[in-house]
Amino acid sequence: MVTNDHHSWKRFRRVLDGSPLPAALVDMDALDANIALLTGALGDRQTLRIATKSVRVPALLRHILERGGSKVRGLMTYSAHETVWLAEQGFTDLLLGYPISRADEAAAVVRAAARTDVWVTVDDLAQARLLSAAAQGAGITLRLCVDVDVSWRPMNGAAHLGVRRSPIRAPEDAVRLARGVRDLPGLKIDAVLAYEAQVAGLRDAVGEGASEAAMGLVRKLIKASSVPLAARRRRAVVDALRGEGVTVSLVNGGGSGSVHSTARDSTCSEITAGSGFLDSHLFDGYDRLPFQPAAFFAIAVARRSDPDHLTCTGGGYIASGPPGADRSPLVHAPRGLRPVGLEGFGEVQTPFQVGPDAPPLNVGDPVICRHAKAGELAERFNRYLLFRGEAVVDAVSTYRGLGQCFF
Repeated sequence: MVTNDHHSWKRFRRVLDGSPLPAALVDMDALDANIALLTGALGDRQTLRIATKSVRVPALLRHILERGGSKVRGLMTYSAHETVWLAEQGFTDLLLGYPISRADEAAAVVRAAARTDVWVTVDDLAQARLLSAAAQGAGITLRLCVDVDVSWRPMNGAAHLGVRRSPIRAPEDAVRLARGVRDLPGLKIDAVLAYEAQVAGLRDAVGEGASEAAMGLVRKLIKASSVPLAARRRRAVVDALRGEGVTVSLVNGGGSGSVHSTARDSTCSEITAGSGFLDSHLFDGYDRLPFQPAAFFAIAVARRSDPDHLTCTGGGYIASGPPGADRSPLVHAPRGLRPVGLEGFGEVQTPFQVGPDAPPLNVGDPVICRHAKAGELAERFNRYLLFRGEAVVDAVSTYRGLGQCFF
């Protein structure tokens, strides 16, 4: 598990000296190490695509693109209106990884496609019809990406391990969609997306003890079954589409947590990663992926209700997903602070129990925490402080700070 040994509390105090709190900050040295780790895992002919939902900061997207060089290809966006906004900011090579469902969204991606290469993910003809109408109106041909479900469904489908998104689970499903799209003007399928979420989002190690050891065996079984399933299905779908005369130029798979296994699939031309760049705490504990925590937030000690308790201002930045303790932030520094069970991280204040190994903490001192998810922190702050060593080197705007909120 990640500890705070290499990011001491005193170092963060020096970094934040004079800065208003709460504050969000990014360790650029750790970010660069994570970029190198992810790009280093790729196959010789593969590139990396950045999942914008896990960053949501244009300056950081540009930094990753520049730092990654030829190994980082473009962006996977999460919203139609985000896609056109990023195109207007000068970003190129955009893959909208989630389908559109409204006419305004179809119009937005068509505007983006007039500026740069854009692929739009589809898994239903209803989505394609909306896109066709918008493309015809603009007089362009829009490129589509078929979203393929690669969840593991053991026991003849009675269980479902993975995400519930695309209904396309077999080559014939993809061919049926391709034939329907062929009859719609203004559209062209030339890409496939097949994301093995039950591999990319499943940590290899979380804690210690007998129960964790048992769960570790379950996780290994899920991954051992899911990795070859995803590779077989990607290959079968690509072969079937090509057999229908579809030119498949892009095959996307993976995720930060599955970059090593997806890189072994020669069918994949690119792998999407997002959370691994900033290493939110849900991405601790992956085998062969020693990510360094890069994104943090700091909240200030505001009062002491008792000698063994203190309260900070703010902190209630809870992650999406199934409600549970793992969706709450983690205290990174200093040691010895534990959220109070009856309150947790709160809307306007967060109390902590102070253990004997905690340093002396005074009113105004920072408590450094990590969010469970990488991108959602950006929805709570207008800017990120970027630091190297013990000095802030820049302050950059998040989507929110630039007046943008897409969901």
